[in-house]
Amino acid sequence: MESNYRYEKIRSQTCFFFLILFFLTFAGCAKEEKKPIDPLLFEGIQNGDIICRLGTGFFSNQFKNYSLSEKLYSHVGIVDQYGDSLFVIHAEASELTGVGHVKREAIQVFLDGITTWGIYRINAGDSVRNNIAVYAKGYFIDKTPFDLDFDASEDKKVYCTELVALSVNKAVNDSLIKPDMNLGRRKVYGIDNVYLLPDIETIIKVTN
Repeated sequence: MESNYRYEKIRSQTCFFFLILFFLTFAGCAKEEKKPIDPLLFEGIQNGDIICRLGTGFFSNQFKNYSLSEKLYSHVGIVDQYGDSLFVIHAEASELTGVGHVKREAIQVFLDGITTWGIYRINAGDSVRNNIAVYAKGYFIDKTPFDLDFDASEDKKVYCTELVALSVNKAVNDSLIKPDMNLGRRKVYGIDNVYLLPDIETIIKVTN
């Protein structure tokens, strides 16, 4: 009897374990299912536009607080158009090591799994907006390291909002975007510093 009881108990526990494993696997697959972004939304995007997103990483909800007013996004970059293809140039670091650099990736990759994002455009001629992308691309070509110190006083290393601010300011030959957020004793470029300005208009804003 004791032997049969132990056997039934082990079999019951095993069945329960596999039931839980099946549930977690099924739930995980359902959670990973992503709704693709409508490609028609990309038709209004142009070279030199500012692109913002709320990421899905561990620290994304903390990074979106690096704004003074609208705490909506956690990351920004510059659109680089090549023919009919759209890319995003942005400064990104590993959440585990803090090591990273300026990178360029397809807009579909940049927005993969993203449900909150926006496109913003400086009110200037095509030549100015094209130059924004050119300056951003220069940081990509140089593989400029990510600035983990968030030091806006130089551009040997850059963080995401700094890359955008520098590219825009160089293109307009003025300090249009200023670092207005305090981080300790330093002034840094907040996320909304780079797109909530009178000279920048909203092109697309998706919040789901």
